[in-house]
Amino acid sequence: MDPLSPPNINAGWSTDPAPSLSAPPQPSGPPSPSSSTHIRDPQVYGDPGTTIMSSPSTPHSERPMPYLRVRIGGLDRNRKDLLIRYDASTNLPNFRTTLYRNMQRSYVEFQRFAEQVQLCCPQTIIPALPPPHTSAATEEEDDRLVRMALQKWFSRICDDPVLQKEDEVRSFIESDFGYQPVPPPSARRNGGSSSAASQVFNAALSKVVRRGPLDDDDEIQSARLALEKLEPAWTNAATAIGNLGKARKALATANTDVGAKLIALATDENDINLATAQRKMGRVYEQLSNMASAQIASENVILNDSLAYQGHNARAARDALSQRTQILEDSQSATKAAINKRRNVERLKGSSNINPTKVDDAIAEMEEANALDNRLTSHINNISANLHSALRAHSRNAHEDIAVSLLEHARMSIIFNRQVLRELEALRPDLQRIGTTAVPPPAHVANAAHHSQHTASPQAHQAGGGPLAAPAPAGSQSMFLPAPGADVPRPHSAGGAAPGAPPAPPGPVDPLTGLPVNNMAQSMILPGNRGGAPVRPPARRLDERKAAKLLAGGF
Repeated sequence: MDPLSPPNINAGWSTDPAPSLSAPPQPSGPPSPSSSTHIRDPQVYGDPGTTIMSSPSTPHSERPMPYLRVRIGGLDRNRKDLLIRYDASTNLPNFRTTLYRNMQRSYVEFQRFAEQVQLCCPQTIIPALPPPHTSAATEEEDDRLVRMALQKWFSRICDDPVLQKEDEVRSFIESDFGYQPVPPPSARRNGGSSSAASQVFNAALSKVVRRGPLDDDDEIQSARLALEKLEPAWTNAATAIGNLGKARKALATANTDVGAKLIALATDENDINLATAQRKMGRVYEQLSNMASAQIASENVILNDSLAYQGHNARAARDALSQRTQILEDSQSATKAAINKRRNVERLKGSSNINPTKVDDAIAEMEEANALDNRLTSHINNISANLHSALRAHSRNAHEDIAVSLLEHARMSIIFNRQVLRELEALRPDLQRIGTTAVPPPAHVANAAHHSQHTASPQAHQAGGGPLAAPAPAGSQSMFLPAPGADVPRPHSAGGAAPGAPPAPPGPVDPLTGLPVNNMAQSMILPGNRGGAPVRPPARRLDERKAAKLLAGGF
């Protein structure tokens, strides 16, 4: 049992009187519900309840707020047109039902609907219909953006209280076999009487000579002048964004070329650090080019399309104000006609010969002119009063759209600049390493320096104050010949030479011939050889006794 319900919940169904239950009196709080009612009032958690100053709530007498909601379900593209599927729900009394599912219209029908509603409802501003294509790079992104734009446009149409009661909106939503509008009589009359050339001529003439009726509404006049300036401003801004995108595409192509050339230049560089920096710099240029392409695509979608649409939207608002001007001109013409008819009646009153037929006709014409004047005056007053709120709503929507576009563009620009900064910061260590290490010498120079360092004499190291050279390993010495540089007394050496004999040449000496090794190497090429080719010297015959003495002296 619900503890919040009255004691006898079915008291209203029975004819017996409800039993009286004793309950302690409550000093404060809302009064308890009557036991004779079977329907409880809805209670909201946290509701402070009724007080002395508040009137009793009557939920059954309150009528729900009228609404009309349309949800764009999806888009289907074919070779000819764009098909748009939508669902609608409403509680308006002029619709057949409250729910419409899987309805389908083409984009051409949407265009006809927008033009028809603008002609039938001059007292409000119809937003411009979004284009069927965007600047997106892929078809999926294009369909998503078009669907979002159409959803926003239809939501603004349905939120307008004037358009909710319009029969053209009902006919467009609930038509089963397509939508074919019928132009109003005023549109047919205006379209048949004036051509496009005359409209262009009148528009050009109005800029030179003041034409049109006198308008006393300063707010609408200032709004019209502002819209006339805003329309070319939005269009020129969108064109400038498009030209900026083209220039950035050329810059991205140039960055790609520079990156490729830097990578090719790094292959011919001898300095390892400089080559690495050039290679990474080339890759950074290519990466910046790819990021610039993505930035161009986002700018075209965010700024170019938004500014171009605002130009069309300003033109739609200006057309609505021009339609009001035309109705104002008709109203003033009707006022002048009513004044003329009234003067004719006054003239007939002052004439001597009064014809009853002419008097009746003049009175009928005067009454008809007065009725038309009153109707048009009331119509133009209602249009002007509603256009004030429509202009404020149009300005608010335009400001919101531009603010969202600029914020999104700023966010994407920050992301792009952060990526560029991250790529350039990654080059800092490679650029700092350039020139910090010595350039390595060529291979043949390094080998010669290494060989001269290991063959230097110990005396030179001692004279220079440096450490002694490490002794060469003895495993490669000959077992019959003395070690190079050893002081071995020989018959022809300086130690065993007779006084007055010439000193022996320095360096190692061949133990068999007693000649220096350098001389032996130089004697391999005979001086009589003109061709320069090495010639083997003739075999020399050695004396056996002399060889034995030399060997004995060596040991």
